[in-house]
Amino acid sequence: MAEKPPLPPKPRPPPKAPAAAARPAPAPAPATGARTAPPFKKPALAPPPQVLPLKPPPARQYLHHQQPPPPGGARKPARYRQQHRRGGGCSCRRACCLAAGFALLALCLALAAACLAYLYYRPRPPSFHLQPLAPVRLRLGNSSAAPALDATVGARAVSWNPNERVAFRYGAGEGRVALADADGDVALGWAPVAGFEHAPRSVAAVAFVATARGVVVDEAVAARVRGRYRRRQQAFRVVVDTRVGVRVGALRTGMVPVRLVCDGGVMAPRGGGTAVGPLRRCQVYLLRVRW
Repeated sequence: MAEKPPLPPKPRPPPKAPAAAARPAPAPAPATGARTAPPFKKPALAPPPQVLPLKPPPARQYLHHQQPPPPGGARKPARYRQQHRRGGGCSCRRACCLAAGFALLALCLALAAACLAYLYYRPRPPSFHLQPLAPVRLRLGNSSAAPALDATVGARAVSWNPNERVAFRYGAGEGRVALADADGDVALGWAPVAGFEHAPRSVAAVAFVATARGVVVDEAVAARVRGRYRRRQQAFRVVVDTRVGVRVGALRTGMVPVRLVCDGGVMAPRGGGTAVGPLRRCQVYLLRVRW
């Protein structure tokens, strides 16, 4: 086997030049008074343009009250959701309209029933008349300081119920009597009044006796009262406060306050006879409204 020939020797690299020789010689200084060129400057780079973030398409925008679709889940079509919300609002409005309609229908039925009942029963208020007052006893003291009056007055009011199917119920109350005078009425006292029931097409009476002791009056009033009492011309004012209710068959209503006011009451003649002329009509006030 023949031997391999020897490899040729590697060439040596050229020697490096010294560093001082590589630098160029400095340029000579310019002469005085000569213009120097401005140094070269690199132009400033413009700032990079701002890149705004991309907005999602309108189909992917959600309002604050909407929730994004669950990841990986199927989402219902927008038409189905809109129909569902619209159906809920319609159901609420329908319920409100039905409730208002039923309430209006009930009110109309109640008014119709009240009108029919009024046309059938024809209710009318009762009438009251004041009979001449008896007994009447007035005694004035002869004191020089202030005359004192002792009085005993009996009052009786007659009531007539003109209804054929309506009855009235009166509760317990109180009656008051006062002397009628130009300078003002003089209260003579009060007495309790018993309750009663006033049947249809019937007559009932309210009677009581009021007493007073030591009522101080003015001398002028005492003189006028003394003269009118001797002539049996003294006028009185009778007031009765009680409560009244209505009964129609087996149906009864609640009781409300009622006031009976009788002005111009006269004294019965001596000997128990009847007074000349018609009876005094009384005014009835139901809940402070004239009945």
